[in-house]
Formats: sequence, C-alpha cells, structure tokens
Amino acid sequence: MDKGLKAFLAVARGGSITAAASTIYLAQSSVTKRIAALEAELRTPLFHRDRRGMSLTEAGEMFLVRAERIEREYRNGQEEVAVISSTGLSELKVGAGPVFHLNWVAGLFADLMERFPNLKLDLKTEHSESMGKLLRSGAIDVYLGILSEDEIDSSISTKHVTQVEHGIVLREDDPISQTDTINPADLADYQWVSFTIDPVTELRIEQYTLPKGSKKSLIDIRTTSLATGVQLVKSGRFVMSAPLQLAKVVKKEGLVIRPFLHRMHPRDAGVHVRKSSLEYGAIKTVISYFDRIQVQN
Repeated sequence: MDKGLKAFLAVARGGSITAAASTIYLAQSSVTKRIAALEAELRTPLFHRDRRGMSLTEAGEMFLVRAERIEREYRNGQEEVAVISSTGLSELKVGAGPVFHLNWVAGLFADLMERFPNLKLDLKTEHSESMGKLLRSGAIDVYLGILSEDEIDSSISTKHVTQVEHGIVLREDDPISQTDTINPADLADYQWVSFTIDPVTELRIEQYTLPKGSKKSLIDIRTTSLATGVQLVKSGRFVMSAPLQLAKVVKKEGLVIRPFLHRMHPRDAGVHVRKSSLEYGAIKTVISYFDRIQVQN
C-alpha cells in the first residue's frame, strides 16, 4: 500500500505523529515527511495541528473514507493472492462474544491446533471497539457473536449459528428466582449489572423495565468480566443481565438465570469473516466447527 496512505491512516487513528511512528515502526521525521508530501500532492491540509496532537480537517475526514477503503481492498487482495501462493495464515486473530468464548472457543481452538500445529491463535473478548470495524480493518480475522447491520458491509461473510436472548441472573436462594420467568418490576430494590457493553440489549432491557418515558439509565455497573458480575450477584444486592445461553456457566457459580416475564427478542449470532479469507484452511475449519455446533443445537 502507498507509504503516504499508510502514514496518513496511522496519524488519523493515533492522533499524533508520535503514536503513528510507534504503530508503523518509522522515525517521527519520516512520518512527518510523508504527511507533508501527501498534503502537498492533494494541495490541502489534512490535519489540524496543536499542542494536544493532530485531528482531521474536513478534507481529512473525506479522505479518510477513501483511504480506509483502499486499505481494505489492498488487504483483501493480499489475502486472496496468499490463498494461491502459500499455505495460509500463520496467526488467526479471533474476536468472540461471551456466548461463544465461554461455551465453544476452547473446543474450537483445540480443533484448530490439532489440524494446524504451527498456527498461532490470538483471542480478543473485550468490546471497547466495534468488532465489525476491527474485522473490516484486518485487526481480527474472525468475529464470533452478534454484529449489528451497520457493522457489516459487502466484504463480510456471515453464518448464523445461534440466537442470543438475555435473561436475569440471581442467587439461587433468592425468592424471586423460584419462578420460571422474572418480572423486572419485582427487582426495584436491586442494582443492575450489565454483562457486556451492548447498547441494543441495554435499550431493550430498559424498555421492558423502566416506566414509559423515563430517561434514567437502569444499569449501575457495566462489565465485560463474567467473574466480576457473578461476584456482585453473589453479594445479594445485584442482579445481572446476561445471555440465557450461559445457563451452564452460571449454574456452576451457584446462580440461576431466568427469562424476562415478557421474553426479550432473540438476536442472531454467528461467524463473521472477510469474504477474501474464506479459502484459508483455518477459516474453513472455524466454519465447519460451527456447522457441527449448529447441528447439535
């Protein structure tokens, strides 16, 4: 990919020459020269510069859209050619939502290691960034979980594996947990933990639970750590929203999970990969593994 474009993307994402230089392993002076040359070629400044760093100008924002598209096409071309010219990936970077990484990733990784002993595996379970964006940019190769429609474009292939529905986690000895479903109105005296940061699910929980027209947030604590959520619920002062598909994991902790009285709308979850990588052996193994999971479900 063009060196100027690479430097531009690094500065746009890092917010400074220093951060960009560290990311793309260049001297700061080299990054500065490449940005200057690109701005001269385009005949317009791409960045505002001040003591706090660098931010995109209006022209820079417009150029970023095109630059990221070029980056994606370049990477996709590399992947397509690599399928022909090599044995495939040396490292597989996987992002996974909780239902997948707590239920199936261990089995998947064992399968991958058996088939590809030299393959390096990297698992990302945090959700501080859009997983769709990470997948499109090449920061991860596979995402296992839920992606919203605005995170998927024509470069992404999706295979639905299961549906995820949130319920409520309580202590096993809590009187409210003795019913098959939970009316959120009965939980007015509890504090809420949201396991995973998922704005869509949180909005639906609040729609089911809060009085109509309320603008307050129901969630007191957000965490991507199931262990933290479990310890809070065990204290007896908290309830936690979590996928019903984690029932076995929750049960091992001496807790129970119950559906909402008015069931939450289930959301499709599955395997998301770039179409350009579909012929890699490791990617094919991931898809075939979840083909078996889907049959079992």
